[in-house]
Amino acid sequence: MPTKLPLSETRFQPPPWKSTFPAVILDEFLVVEEWRGLLKYTLSREGQFSRSEVVGADGKTSLDTSYRRSRVLFDLSFFSALFRQRLLTFLPYLLARLGVKPFPVSDVEIQLTGTNHGEFFRVHSDNDAKNSIGRQLTFVYFFFREPRRFSGGDLRIYNTPWPHDASGRNPWFRTVYPRQNQVVVFPSSYMHEILPVNCPSRQFANSRFTVNGWLHR
Repeated sequence: MPTKLPLSETRFQPPPWKSTFPAVILDEFLVVEEWRGLLKYTLSREGQFSRSEVVGADGKTSLDTSYRRSRVLFDLSFFSALFRQRLLTFLPYLLARLGVKPFPVSDVEIQLTGTNHGEFFRVHSDNDAKNSIGRQLTFVYFFFREPRRFSGGDLRIYNTPWPHDASGRNPWFRTVYPRQNQVVVFPSSYMHEILPVNCPSRQFANSRFTVNGWLHR
């Protein structure tokens, strides 16, 4: 579970010459039958989702709706094995693209998240708590009903593991817009956030869904 960190209020878009960024995006990550099956599974488990919590630096979890609002499911059935296998298959390519040294993967932590109207996740990193320091890479896979019935929910990734630089300003960032059957992978130490979702119907089935998680050393 991601670690809660202080919220930075000012944002700066990267200048055009800032081309290097520690994130890899893969389109068409699953075949059509796979992501449609995943969506069907997700919608059938609506009643099993629980409210998302955050983890403090001490490793304790708590509910903080001012910092994170969404619903989460930890049982993905056979889809867990599917994502694990697919991620490990792409791992050499991902490491090379990210400039990260190869490491032995001890675990692949996976969960399913639904984010609906007015929900969000403030700026945080994923391996700053004592029970999450083994997380090396974070992945976020987007999927949803078509036609899409929500807007927003952009994933904003900062190119630093710190909330701001030595001058006190916020770091440069990249915005990843939710696209069907797309996965983004980046170092777990880097700051990121989910911008608010706008879903007028407020129906669970029309949520912004992700399969997200972490590759552990």
